[in-house]
Order: sequence, then C-alpha cells, then structure tokens
Amino acid sequence: MNYTIEVAIIALAVMVVGLIYYVITKEGEVSSQIRAVAKATEELHRELYMMDKRLKQELEIIASLQESVPREQNSLHAELGREVNELSIPILESLTTIEGSFSAYKDKTENRLRYLEERIRNLSLPTSISGLDDEKVISRYNQGMEVDAIAKELRLSKAEVEFVLKINQLR
Repeated sequence: MNYTIEVAIIALAVMVVGLIYYVITKEGEVSSQIRAVAKATEELHRELYMMDKRLKQELEIIASLQESVPREQNSLHAELGREVNELSIPILESLTTIEGSFSAYKDKTENRLRYLEERIRNLSLPTSISGLDDEKVISRYNQGMEVDAIAKELRLSKAEVEFVLKINQLR
C-alpha cells in the first residue's frame, strides 16, 4: 500500500514539473513574439520619423526658396509652386499609404495581443503552484507589501511571488 502512495506522489510530482515546464516554455514563446512585434513597431516608427524629417527639410527648402524669389518673378514662383505640389502629392500619398498600413498593422498586432492575453488568461493553471497560496500573495501585495517582503514572509522565491502577481495581472 505504501508503494502505491509513493508511485502516486511521484506521478503527481512529474505532472507538476511537466505543467511548470509547459507554462515556462509558452511564456517564452509569447515573450519572443511580443519582442518581435515591438521591434517591428519600432522600425516602423523610425521609418516614419525619417520620412517626417525629410519632409520637414524639403518644406524648409521650399520656404527658403519662396523668400529668395524676387517679387518680379511671380510667374516663375507660381510654376515652382506647381512643381513642388506635383512632387509633394506622391510623397503625401505615400505617407498616407504608409500611415494606413501602419495603422492596420497596429490594429492587427493589438488584436493578436488581446487574443494571446485572453488565451493566457484561459489557461487552466492549478490554483496553487508548489503549495503557493495565491490569495495570500495577492492580499499582501494589495496591502502595499513589497515582493521581497512577501516572498520572505511566505517562504517563497521572489520569482514565484512575481509569477502569481503576473498571472493575476497585478504587475
């Protein structure tokens, strides 16, 4: 009979370790996907910034040209304005297209993030990992205790306390 209990305890321990491994690997995958999205977003921001900077430089050049054109050459000035408008239209159209693409990409990314967050929330995790009482951690955190103090008081690792807070979206 003792042998059966030992086998059951070992099987339970293997299942808990497997579940912890699964959660950790999934969190790593989600984290790497979020980093990839953040990197792509930052690159798009950088490209938009460079385009905006170029556009401002071109507008400054146009402004300086307008100031230097003598008043007697109004026809030349009007022709130059038309050419600038003709050149600016494709740039503005490109910027509008890029902005639309970026907005669509941003919406798609936000939808993916919401979907991932919802899937993470819906994961069926045990109410207590390694004997950890989530309610004690949450109540102490809500009372204003620091993570280190909670870990010390409940005799847990700091990572376990942070994990509970992260799952419950308190941190």
